[in-house]
Amino acid sequence: MSMLARLSLPVLLLLTTACQSFSGLEAPEVSLSSLRLESVGVFEQRWQAVLRARNPNDRAVTIKALDYEILVNGERLARGNNNEAITLPALDDVLITTSVSTSLLGTLQQLQRLQRLLGTLQQLQRLQQNAGEPLNYQLKGSARVAGLAFPIHFDREGEFTLPMGTPPAQ
Repeated sequence: MSMLARLSLPVLLLLTTACQSFSGLEAPEVSLSSLRLESVGVFEQRWQAVLRARNPNDRAVTIKALDYEILVNGERLARGNNNEAITLPALDDVLITTSVSTSLLGTLQQLQRLQRLLGTLQQLQRLQQNAGEPLNYQLKGSARVAGLAFPIHFDREGEFTLPMGTPPAQ
């Protein structure tokens, strides 16, 4: 057996083992737990978004950062991120509270989206009057996990209902 063949076999076994252990890590699942309008201003609205991160692995996983956007009825409502490291215990979940803001001015500058936004706002207004009707949402983004060289992407859809009442003005 040549020297190259003898060296190639251990390197190949090492790479195979590394890939198996790397692929053995399942991606954490991220979903929207709640969304609450905190304050309304002329130019900006502040929301509290609570995300649920679930770890399907039999070992703890640390999420170093999250970058996500929330779409409601197909339209982007807000974009958010979290740069605080969060450790997810093995086979458990953690709630992550973040703040996001939406900008009326930014939306108005995108006139092509204004008509769809007004339709969404009318739906929101109608739903607030009929608080039992659900809204469709999509939460998509990426999570940077400690020990992985690339981000893990997530895309989750679901429904939520608006709470009754109006938040305080800014």
